[in-house]
Amino acid sequence: MKLKSMLTAAILVAATAPAAFADKKSEAYVQANANSVLSVLNDRTLSTDAREKKFGEFMNKFANMPSIARRVIGANAQSLSEAEFSRYYRSFETYALEVYQVHFDDFRGEKLRVTGSTDNGPQRSTVESVIKSLATGKDTKVYWDVLLSKDGTSYRVRDVGIELGGSTLWLAQEQAAQFINYLDRNNGNIDKLISRINVLLADMEARKKDGRGSAYKG
Repeated sequence: MKLKSMLTAAILVAATAPAAFADKKSEAYVQANANSVLSVLNDRTLSTDAREKKFGEFMNKFANMPSIARRVIGANAQSLSEAEFSRYYRSFETYALEVYQVHFDDFRGEKLRVTGSTDNGPQRSTVESVIKSLATGKDTKVYWDVLLSKDGTSYRVRDVGIELGGSTLWLAQEQAAQFINYLDRNNGNIDKLISRINVLLADMEARKKDGRGSAYKG
C-alpha cells in the first residue's frame, strides 16, 4: 500500500507540475523578431546609416528600451525629473543599440534557431536559442529574457544573454552593474553618467573606424 501511495503521489505531482518549455508564444516571438533584426544586419543593399537606423527601429519594437534604461540605473531612476530622464535616455538608447549591434554583428549571415524556453513566472520566460558565431564557426547559445504585457497581448525583450567563454553575458545586467556603481561613486549625478556613456560611445565608434574588432567595452 505504501508503494502504491508513493506512485500515486508522484503521478499527481507530475501532472500538476509546470510543463518545461511551455511558452510557445514567446518562443515564436523571439524566433521571428530576432531573425528580422539579423536580416537588417545582413541587408547589403542598405547604406551604413540606413542599416543602423532600421536596426534601431526593429530593436525598439523588439525590446522595451525605456524600461531597460530605467532598470540599468536602479533606484536612481525614481529621482530623475522627466527632463533628466529624457537627456539620459537619448544617450543610453544610442549606446545600447550600438552594443546590441556589435554583438549581433558576430552572427552576420546566420539565422537564429529557438531551442526551448523556461517559465520564470506568470509573465516572464527565458527563451533559449542557438546561432552560429562567425568568430568560432560554432553554435553560440543566446538567451532572451521575455516579458508578457499586463494585458497579455504582446511580448517585449528585457535582456539578452550571450554565452561567451563558458559564462553568459547579460547585456542589460552588465550595464546595470557598471552604471549603478558609477552613480554611487558620483552621488547619483545623472549628468556625469551621461558624460560617461558618451565617452564609451565615442570609444566604440573609434574602434569601429579603426577596425579594432569588437567595439564593446564596458
